[in-house]
Amino acid sequence: MNFKRFANSLVTRLVLFGTLVVLASGIARYYVLTDFLHNDLTDVAAEQQSTIASYLAQDINHRLLERRRYLEQLAASLPPELMSQPEKLREWLRDRQELQPLFSQGLFITDVDGLIVIDYPATVGRTGMSISGFPDFHLAKGGKFVIGEPLFSTRSKETIIPMMAPLRDNTGKLIGILGGTAALAAPGFLDHLQQARLGKSGSFILVSPARRLIVASNDPTAVLKQLPQVGVDPILDKAVAGYRGTGIGSNGTVEEIKAIAAVPSTGWFVAVGLPVSAALPTVEHVQAFILRGGVAQALVIFLLIILVVVWFFQPLRHAADQAERMTRGDLPLTPLPVARADEVGHLTMAFNRLLSRLKVHQAELQHQAHHDILTGLPNRVMLADRMQQAIAHAQRHRTGVALLFLDLDGFKPINDTLGHKAGDQVLQEITQRLLNVARGSDTLARVGGDEFVLLATDLGMPLTHGARILAEKCINVVAEPLKLQQGNYQLGVSIGIAVCDDNCDPDLLLQAADKAMYDAKSKGRGCYVIAGSSETCI
Repeated sequence: MNFKRFANSLVTRLVLFGTLVVLASGIARYYVLTDFLHNDLTDVAAEQQSTIASYLAQDINHRLLERRRYLEQLAASLPPELMSQPEKLREWLRDRQELQPLFSQGLFITDVDGLIVIDYPATVGRTGMSISGFPDFHLAKGGKFVIGEPLFSTRSKETIIPMMAPLRDNTGKLIGILGGTAALAAPGFLDHLQQARLGKSGSFILVSPARRLIVASNDPTAVLKQLPQVGVDPILDKAVAGYRGTGIGSNGTVEEIKAIAAVPSTGWFVAVGLPVSAALPTVEHVQAFILRGGVAQALVIFLLIILVVVWFFQPLRHAADQAERMTRGDLPLTPLPVARADEVGHLTMAFNRLLSRLKVHQAELQHQAHHDILTGLPNRVMLADRMQQAIAHAQRHRTGVALLFLDLDGFKPINDTLGHKAGDQVLQEITQRLLNVARGSDTLARVGGDEFVLLATDLGMPLTHGARILAEKCINVVAEPLKLQQGNYQLGVSIGIAVCDDNCDPDLLLQAADKAMYDAKSKGRGCYVIAGSSETCI
């Protein structure tokens, strides 16, 4: 064998060069990719935890505010004269509690000094008990609504949250306190949170920072326990001091990715944690894969490079050159010519198929960027574009546009009771009904969970006349019974209408229709209100 020729061979040089490249790239990938994946997956996990924490905090806040609003409504509607009529007062409490038992432990009324004068349902030892010594009673006596710190009830053996609202007579004078207590584990309150499981190793706690007290947790044994001592978990220490966000903390033994979100109505916060080892298992897998891949590449690189140089090099180089010119924009994205029916030919055909799929994928991405995935309707982005087009059309032809903002009435109970699958079916059915109402020149868009917008053009004058007709048709088709697997259901729709002539601002038009829709909801639901009109809900 001619050693000199072998040493100067392009194949030999490529084999040696390829081997060095494989080794170098393997080492670089091992360190660079693992470091990148560690940081990137940490950020992703932190964002996921933040989303979960925000959702839990919003859910808790909603349930607390629901009970607060209910108690404030009761306090405002209590006839002052009943304070001197115990039996009628008890009957009044009984009617409200049985109608809407948001407070599982019942309702009670105290005099101005904090002595409980009546309660329902009657609980042994509660009537005649004084709550003046409770930490927050002075706030309620001062006229403020109070969501108290959680307590352990020795009577019911449950953890409860008290709430208190001041009672006033017609002159505004304080005449007593209306209170209610709800067990954390009561159905419809925070029971679902205590039963929640955040994966195999995730955890969450609801914390009262004022007392460093755990109010609720997916670990029942942690409820009403104190937070770890200062210094054990720096993230929780920062959260107690007011920090809201994400970071790396410790539960005392395991390092965790934590996210903190506030519960605005109480000053409490939710802390969601996931062990770092559970959040980053992919890093170890990638490290093992890189090592195995590096060894395998080093073993087969000689044969692969020789095969590529001797057999594939010329046609492959030609194909690569054309592909490179396409990426630079020198050539249009067109299929490459297939030189021969071997591996290079197969690679070329695969590239052509990939190019075809890329074009399809680009079209799909373009469609998804402008349409709602569930209903296929235009989303807010496309609606904004259609509004600009409609206004430009109105300006050219001196006509006008009408915007109908629709919000379904009664959808949330169906979605909550029957599940999201049934809710999706309802939204799809309502979409088809509204599409049957919309004309060819109109645009129907979905802009929220159960919110739709119908953009109408070429209605003729006056614009409100055509808009009224469309609104009435929408109300009628939505009101038709929905036939679901679980039974028949019926929805309504509240509609806000905004119209403008040939010169208007699309954002202001949408805001006006949105406000009119909320007016329709507040005035009876199942009707429409025209923005700027003094008419009642029609």
